[in-house]
Amino acid sequence: MLNYIFEFMTFSFPKAGAQLGVPLTFAMFLFLFALCQCREQVIPGFLQVKGLALSYSLFVSAVLLSLLFNLSHLSTFQITMVLVVIASPLALGIGRSLDTQLALKILALSMVLVGVYALIEKIAGIVTTAIPGVTYTFGQDLAEKPIGYGMASSGEALKMPATYQNGNGAGLFYALAIPILLSWTPSSSRFKLLKIVSIFFGCIGLLLSGSRSIMIPFILFLIFLLALVKYKLNYRNQVLFCSCLLFLSALGIIYLLQADNQFLQQLYTRYIHQTLSDPTGSGRTSQFELAFAQANTLDGLSFLRFLLIGLPWDQIGTIEGLVSTLFNYGIFGFIGFLLLLITTIYAIFERNKLAAIGFICVFIAFIVDGSFNFPPTLMNFFFLAGLLTQSEAQGRIEQGKSEPIERHPIH
Repeated sequence: MLNYIFEFMTFSFPKAGAQLGVPLTFAMFLFLFALCQCREQVIPGFLQVKGLALSYSLFVSAVLLSLLFNLSHLSTFQITMVLVVIASPLALGIGRSLDTQLALKILALSMVLVGVYALIEKIAGIVTTAIPGVTYTFGQDLAEKPIGYGMASSGEALKMPATYQNGNGAGLFYALAIPILLSWTPSSSRFKLLKIVSIFFGCIGLLLSGSRSIMIPFILFLIFLLALVKYKLNYRNQVLFCSCLLFLSALGIIYLLQADNQFLQQLYTRYIHQTLSDPTGSGRTSQFELAFAQANTLDGLSFLRFLLIGLPWDQIGTIEGLVSTLFNYGIFGFIGFLLLLITTIYAIFERNKLAAIGFICVFIAFIVDGSFNFPPTLMNFFFLAGLLTQSEAQGRIEQGKSEPIERHPIH
């Protein structure tokens, strides 16, 4: 039961808690207890995915070695970041321990809650509807988060963070969950309705998240997503699916041509106009240029240190995305983290191509976005990976089964 409570909290209210020097959330404490409860599932889970154990070992070794060389000038933020990136992949063991059908029901319910709350934020206002200690961490200022507060034409934010405090974090959750739920065959008509409602509000939440780093790859992969959904259906339902898709597309085009809607204008401004008018990607390319220019000025020994364990942490400027692991942990940390993500995605792709679309989109987002350094993004990624790579998980997802999980020995 504790593991399911952890799942609900980390998906629905990941920032519920208080700022006590560092943010301490209920989901973090539940993660520790859940991990202790299913600790015997972690190593078999890592061994079940080819290359995952080696990738994780390489990454953790590089991170800890870099940490040792930076002990003299550590900040609380840096310690927290290290704990997040090395502990979050262990959530794979928690996901592996759960009943697939029940876990997917909780995932669907969580997406309804998060998506509905994002819509309420859009209508009534972010600060107005915020609940300290529940929808955001008590002691923090929600308006100071990177959501573009006060920058929208409506006076609100550019990004609706829902219960994630950050539009990017919320967007990554939607992008992971939508394809997984599309691949799910619920066990009853009641849960089929829950599936439809959750996907609907997940799509609304994704639009409102304002996260271009996840929205752009999600749109690019949308055609593959729809093709895989169609492939799952029988011939009659395929015809019905294509007919509904064409009808809804036609309605959408007519609406876009006839409506003079401020909300649509905001979406256009955020996702198209701002993207085309800002070649730096919100300053990210400038970050990369400055970081590599700094590396080019290093002498022989300093450059060797940079390659092996990264730059001194007190000398690193702001840099986001996967490249940040190179500058923080060196080339082995960068390769280890890259392989950690790739081996996980490949294992999911072998089992469930439709669900893998979300993981691929999140991987693309990670290239330019540093959300993996903050909970619960990386935790959610590996929790769902564990759920999808457990023994016979695909059969339970597609057939609506809900039997106890059968464990097979690892050879």
